[in-house]
Amino acid sequence: MKFGYYVRTAYNYLKIRELTLRVEEMGFQAVHVNDHLIGFDEKQDKKEPYLEALMLMSALAVETKKIKLGHIVLCNSFRNPAYLAKMISTLDNISEGRALLWVGSGWYEEEYLAYGYPFPSPKRRVDELEESLVIFKKLFTEDTTNFDGKIWKLVNNRNYPKPISKPYPQIVLGTAGKRMTDIACREADGINIPDFKLDKLPNAIKNIKEKLVKYNRNTDNFEISLFTGISLVNSQEEIDQIVKKTIESSKKEEKPTKEEVLKNSFIGFQEDIKEKIATVEDMGIGKMVIIMRESDVKDPLKLFHDKVM
Repeated sequence: MKFGYYVRTAYNYLKIRELTLRVEEMGFQAVHVNDHLIGFDEKQDKKEPYLEALMLMSALAVETKKIKLGHIVLCNSFRNPAYLAKMISTLDNISEGRALLWVGSGWYEEEYLAYGYPFPSPKRRVDELEESLVIFKKLFTEDTTNFDGKIWKLVNNRNYPKPISKPYPQIVLGTAGKRMTDIACREADGINIPDFKLDKLPNAIKNIKEKLVKYNRNTDNFEISLFTGISLVNSQEEIDQIVKKTIESSKKEEKPTKEEVLKNSFIGFQEDIKEKIATVEDMGIGKMVIIMRESDVKDPLKLFHDKVM
């Protein structure tokens, strides 16, 4: 199992840098941040200091030496795809081949409106992403690109320097949606499944593998990853508290039972977490991008590294 770490658990750059250097030293394969322009916390009136995602990764590229640099995931709507290809090419050159291109179709309407972007229908947003994938690969590999699509038109594009990663940085779609999954299996190098009920993973992975066969893709070269939080604890009382909070914070019509929370979440002692990771790896998950949740454990990240990784 490969592990990535979500480092936007801090909002201050120096703390993000410190965390990034720490997980690099621990042997994590990649660091990831989300691509948002405003936060989510209603108590702070959504005023969390969100650093721009690609500029943040460019800074971390200079600070680090070996860890890969990705997002979870870039919003396709925020940047012209030709311009995004230029930005990823630049990041890959700065980092000497460590850039990842993980991208999604976008969803946060309030954010679109706050920054003056139109908020198209879900179909239109996925149409845009589908065309962007073609543009990314053409600009990463072709000497000169002309493109006449339904959405984008490029005339005599020359994207230099090319990425160092060959044939180009890994392209992964973040989604659990039906059409997006189909596009990922046809056009991308992998799929990242957002926080997902573990008992539904086998069917999701079965569907992905069937689509890969449909499109004559090499399943060994297609990475299926999972984005999830992990709660390492040192007492049964803490497990009960976390489960209770999880149930209370769920929507009224979707409140799970205690058994469902424990079955579908990474909550427990180090042996429990290690067993669940082995289970999802056996299902076909090749990488987990994780967040260590706060707990009574003094240093859950260290415990995860020492006893679980």
